[in-house]
Amino acid sequence: MDKTYCIFGDSVAQAAYVNAGWVELLRRYLENKYFDSFVNVFNLGIGGNTTDDVLKRFEGEASVRNPDSIIFAIGINDTKDYNPELFVVNLIKLVDTASRFTKDINFVGLVLGDWRGDEPFSCDSTAEYNKLIEKITQQKGGRFISLQEKLLAEDFADGLHPNKQGHKKMFEVIREYF
Repeated sequence: MDKTYCIFGDSVAQAAYVNAGWVELLRRYLENKYFDSFVNVFNLGIGGNTTDDVLKRFEGEASVRNPDSIIFAIGINDTKDYNPELFVVNLIKLVDTASRFTKDINFVGLVLGDWRGDEPFSCDSTAEYNKLIEKITQQKGGRFISLQEKLLAEDFADGLHPNKQGHKKMFEVIREYF
């Protein structure tokens, strides 16, 4: 049974700053788990993306790949402008559009370490947005994969982006759902 997974996200999904991020680890795991099948895992993470950005490219990228499973790992960049109402609208649009491709729709919860950079990321807004993701996902029949409190400060390269150890921890939680 061939299976195609599309992961849409931001720099944490893209993980260009580590050798093997959680998406790459998931790809290897799925290829081993389904060794007698053809498994496609497309990492469609782009650094800096928000839910607005993913909405603009989602349908085109999903339609050419025909996914059996869609994983969204998006939202931390949305917290910078702090507009929960728009965030919820975008989440609903993403789930509704994704449901035209598959019933297997998943959201990976947001992670944030001890960020001290210039941009306004906060643990409070991250926790609030995680609750919104979980609520919409449950209402729409998707799956929410909580990562809250799974990573420690030492699991981040800069407080925002997980390091190799952080990505491994993320993968260990995420793989349990696949």
